Amino acid sequence: MKNKISKFIGLMTVLIAGTITAGRGAESESSREYQIKAAFLYNFIKFVDWPEEKTTDSNEPTIIGIIGKDPFGDAFEPVKDKPVKDRKIVINRFKGLEELKESPEKHPQIEAIRKCHLLFICRSEKQKFKETIDLVKDRSVLTVADSEGFLESGGIINFTMEEKKVCFEINVTAAKRAKLEIRSQLLKLAKRIVEEKPSSEEKN
Repeated sequence: MKNKISKFIGLMTVLIAGTITAGRGAESESSREYQIKAAFLYNFIKFVDWPEEKTTDSNEPTIIGIIGKDPFGDAFEPVKDKPVKDRKIVINRFKGLEELKESPEKHPQIEAIRKCHLLFICRSEKQKFKETIDLVKDRSVLTVADSEGFLESGGIINFTMEEKKVCFEINVTAAKRAKLEIRSQLLKLAKRIVEEKPSSEEKN
């Protein structure tokens, strides 16, 4: 276990410290950015624990969902065949929430979104962040985005950029609300930890 943790911390440290290559054009820079973010998503799964009802069947894959206008392209290619916690990783892509709601024949995809273990909510869905988070709030889904204000909308992990380096911040209150346990090794790597003040309902 200690070896796994040290390997993970080493990899994440390299990724955090790794500057996105500049001067190769916007498309190349964006592609490199999302390759790094894909690697982060893959590694987040290693250090987040889901409740038993989400992981009962060991033959079921771990599902990463992407909702909205997908910026990743083929960024998951290097990791898609590598199991995590002895489970296969499956990448599922979904249309934007508004389009799903307007198309009755696509409503089954709503349940597919709720079955995800990790859901990346694209920037195209920024106006629908809270609605999308509410859609999965009782399903123990790790919600991730890369947009300002995501944690304040109730999201769990948000990517940020600092001097062309990919970093991330964590809303630990939102994680607890989703019944997810984020291990200390991951928390230590976060640039910012958010703890919301409990609402009157939560106090009672």
